Amino acid sequence: MKKRMFLLTVLFAALIGVLSGCGNSNVEEYISEQYPLVDVVQSPSSENDNSYIYQAENQSVPEVAEELIGVEQPEEIGEYVNDKQVLIYDNHLIILTKDPNNDANSLIEVATEGFVRDYYRPGFFQGMLIGHVLTDMFGKNWDNKQRNRCGPNRNEDCYESYGSSGAGYYGSWGSGSSGRGATFRGGGPGEGK
Repeated sequence: MKKRMFLLTVLFAALIGVLSGCGNSNVEEYISEQYPLVDVVQSPSSENDNSYIYQAENQSVPEVAEELIGVEQPEEIGEYVNDKQVLIYDNHLIILTKDPNNDANSLIEVATEGFVRDYYRPGFFQGMLIGHVLTDMFGKNWDNKQRNRCGPNRNEDCYESYGSSGAGYYGSWGSGSSGRGATFRGGGPGEGK
């Protein structure tokens, strides 16, 4: 009888563990449910490679990072440097930056690996990540190829996070909304936008 009760208790505990795991959402879903979507930067060359920008009001970059790490452990956690931090997950990167328009807020950028590989300036990640991390993700000589493509002058195809210009991103391609400050909720990664 004791053995049977013990087995039932173990089985019940295992069932609770499985069911509670089913209720957990991944970090992308969590962000899209908790924060307002500010903008979508669309890749000019691939409809699958976009960057979704959310705003965390009255939260610093380290506070947002800690919260998101608690939701889902990233594969890599970048150092907090110059008011920015990066969290690397399986198929996307989450780039956290201080909102240039309001120091009390942070911007949360959820970008596909392809978007970061094809459009980010390598120098943006300097100090946050060990060099081999991005090389392992994007291939040998990625940083050199991007530096050559982006050049010393700002190439409109090169990107340095949504808030780097102080007013969103307004290159020759990109913004899917009417611009910074046009806050709207909905969708997010994987929602067909």
